[in-house]
Amino acid sequence: MSGIQPGPGDYRDYWLRTHSVEGRDLAAVCFPGKPLWLNRFFDRIQRHALRRALRDVGIAPAGRRLLDLGCGRGRWLAFFGRGMGARATGIDISPKAVRACREKGFDAREGSIEALPFPDGSFDIVTSVTVLSHLPPAAKQRAVAEAARVLAPGGSAVLIESTWDDPAEHVFGQSVEAWQEIWAQAGLRAAHLSGHCFILGRRAIQPNGKLGDFAAVCLDYPLDYLLMAASRGRRSPLALQHLMVFTRPDGTDA
Repeated sequence: MSGIQPGPGDYRDYWLRTHSVEGRDLAAVCFPGKPLWLNRFFDRIQRHALRRALRDVGIAPAGRRLLDLGCGRGRWLAFFGRGMGARATGIDISPKAVRACREKGFDAREGSIEALPFPDGSFDIVTSVTVLSHLPPAAKQRAVAEAARVLAPGGSAVLIESTWDDPAEHVFGQSVEAWQEIWAQAGLRAAHLSGHCFILGRRAIQPNGKLGDFAAVCLDYPLDYLLMAASRGRRSPLALQHLMVFTRPDGTDA
């Protein structure tokens, strides 16, 4: 679905090149080369799913320290920071993306999510919206361990990630069970799971060109919201992604 394919190097090459080539903020972090209205669809269903999950789990970002992994040009820093009152910080490997965040007044650091430049327990919430899915298995494991390390006791990791075998060269999705296992190995436990991103219209039509994309989005707007409601708090075999929340024990359990 992306208009830019990865080069011969690793995932870093893909994202560095994407931010250099793609001038539109939303396209750079959703689907480069695709129309704005298509990327807005994915942006809107992600925002809806995150608001609902935060309510369901009882996470109130206001005043809490939040780290957004792979912050891009600040989409989620604006959502959680300005929109929800979190003390939001972002990190990204792209100097251009970090510069764009800073120009908008966001706190953003250049660096790798495999080696976070923050002390242990620095954040109450860590977020990843289709970022960890772009890391191959060994890198994914390192990034999850780092995310767990910088979470304070009682903190939460909030994710939307691929849970199907995505054929894209730059996506390394894995099953819900594999996601749960990798976070369990890092010392966190599952607190929430909901199916996300069904795009049945797109999968049925297999659109070619802008007209096909538009027809698919017209179908998927109502379908995805209905299916998100039906899979609220549960796994869905139809979902290409899942929204997952993992928590770090606070040490008060018996």
